[in-house]
Amino acid sequence: MKGSAQQSVIQRRTIALVLFCVCVFVGAVILLSLKTGPMPAKLGRPRTDSVRAAPPTAKAREQPKVEALPVAPSDTIQAPEGTTTVTDADLNYLAARNLLIPVAGVPASRLRDTFTQARSEGRQHDAIDIMAPQETPVLATTDGLVLKLFQSDRGGVTLYELDPSGRYVYYYAHLMRYADGITEGKQLRRGDVIAYVGDTGNPGAGNFHLHFAISKLTSPHKWSGGDPINPYPLLVRQ
Repeated sequence: MKGSAQQSVIQRRTIALVLFCVCVFVGAVILLSLKTGPMPAKLGRPRTDSVRAAPPTAKAREQPKVEALPVAPSDTIQAPEGTTTVTDADLNYLAARNLLIPVAGVPASRLRDTFTQARSEGRQHDAIDIMAPQETPVLATTDGLVLKLFQSDRGGVTLYELDPSGRYVYYYAHLMRYADGITEGKQLRRGDVIAYVGDTGNPGAGNFHLHFAISKLTSPHKWSGGDPINPYPLLVRQ
């Protein structure tokens, strides 16, 4: 009787131990699944008919790619023949410069507008002639820089002065000679003596005067051939 009771106790303990082990195993499995998540499904090669490119939108079809053309800077654009790049802004700037009549002792009342007069070979004058005795001092019309000293068949002894803005050139022609110390690159002040009135070039012997012109540069590397601007209203303040 005593042996049967001991055997029953051993069986109960064995069952309890088995149940405890089972519970521990199940708990471990549950904890592991919570930490790692579900096992990933086996990846296979995608079917070729399962991936499709998105159709192009209507906007993309309506706006084909177009390459932009380069545009030259505004101060280097050549105007079509018969037109000019000179604007009211250019004239207002030059008017504000308070240009000096470039021949010593000549009042505004003695100036004549010869800008549109015809010249040989179908040319327009594009300048004014300021009459004065030989050797009368020629003055810098405004502050600037001696851009070019040049001798030509028509203009004779000439001087090109660059405006401080770099956009305009003042042209003095038919000079008898340059003033002492005048060289290319020299800085000028308004009223400086730069040369003397003469008759060199094509005006004819004894026809002493200053040919004075203003032009707007149409190329940053050219000192002549720009768009002409009438000096007359700028000198007489009209």
